[in-house]
Amino acid sequence: MDMVAQLWMLKQIYQDENRYFDEASGQWLYRIPKTIPPEDLEALNAAGHGPNQMFLPSHGKVLEELARRSAAWSLQEAANAFLAGLWSAPFLWQSALTAKVLAMGIPPHSHEPFGNSADTCAVCGCLERAVDVAQEWYFCMTEGTPLDGDPSGNVLALREMEKMGSRPMPVDYDVWTFRAVLAVIRSMPPHARYSKVRDALWKEKLLPTSKKWVYGKLLETLSFLGILDTEEYPGMAVSFTPYWKREERPNVRVEVQAPLAWWDSSIGIHEGVLEKIFPWIDISPVDLAKRPTPMPPLCRTVTGCLEQKRAPRKSYPKSPDAGKGPARAGDVYAVCIREGVWVTIYCHRIEGNKAVVEFLEGVFEEFPGKGQIQLLARPRRDGRWLTKASGIDRHPGVRRVARDMEAPKVASPEPEKLSFSQAGSLKSLAWWCFGEL
Repeated sequence: MDMVAQLWMLKQIYQDENRYFDEASGQWLYRIPKTIPPEDLEALNAAGHGPNQMFLPSHGKVLEELARRSAAWSLQEAANAFLAGLWSAPFLWQSALTAKVLAMGIPPHSHEPFGNSADTCAVCGCLERAVDVAQEWYFCMTEGTPLDGDPSGNVLALREMEKMGSRPMPVDYDVWTFRAVLAVIRSMPPHARYSKVRDALWKEKLLPTSKKWVYGKLLETLSFLGILDTEEYPGMAVSFTPYWKREERPNVRVEVQAPLAWWDSSIGIHEGVLEKIFPWIDISPVDLAKRPTPMPPLCRTVTGCLEQKRAPRKSYPKSPDAGKGPARAGDVYAVCIREGVWVTIYCHRIEGNKAVVEFLEGVFEEFPGKGQIQLLARPRRDGRWLTKASGIDRHPGVRRVARDMEAPKVASPEPEKLSFSQAGSLKSLAWWCFGEL
């Protein structure tokens, strides 16, 4: 099974609607959609990327393996792999450089709990929590380097690179892409924060993906390395910055770690780090208006090919009792949670352009009919729950079953405050009321 086919299958599996908590193992796992043929799943397992195969990192063993595997790379080899991972090779190869630079600077130490997170090391950030190996591979292949430089994530990435065999060398277009990224950063107005830089990079379409957050991930990687850092919060190629310090942020609204959390365009690019990591390439600015022909073409890159694939359009049944017209009080809708799982909601009233709805009892394997509706409200664990949902007449996974139904039987009055939601989020919100989902 080729790489794109594996990623496409994992993309279908790793959907929120398939996620569930397995009481026996104490792990979050994923159900396999019925649309995936057993022989394809067997081929995925044979390729070493079957879902729900968990890896529990151990701090000491992870750091030992990180040191051993990264020692097989020179800094130049890792930097070349990083450059290739910008376009011609999968994003996974960017992790060769983060792993190498992390291993070069990380000091010998024992696991020190980080605050209330006993499974996270305050020094290196190693997370001693089970992860799905195939999911980690999927994220590295489609998004970039491990989150927050996690040592265990870098170890898993190095394992995957070894399995892939020969290491990629950057082509001219990879180098141009890197120079173009730097050119965009250098051209930003003063004091531009990382989100503005991310948006500017995304508009230039410099990476083989349409996902904006991947450009943000690249900025986090450049910051982790030290290309976008500050004097108080240096990147790893400058000096080792412990995890507890990287977790410091200007305010609670900032999601990214330091150094990027404190960086802006007025600080600029750390030219010394560029020279240290990439001394053999020309890093002068390029003219974005004179972009060379991408090589390989976008459609032949892994992410470009993957994003072109589309699942067959789902067709949802229609109820003969659904009637016509917009939502109104007394309507009952069925919500498709995932393939073979439906629940129902009752519309109490319309407020503006939103329907005040509440889940009803009953979980169905097929689209329910009017005669199957159970007019009994389904509460959350902490009591009755309603939401003001928008777009329930427009979302394909929410279908009206019947009209003019009696109000459901309830055990308590409505809560004083109601949440706001969209029709597409109802399948996720259902988990609060239906623990068995």
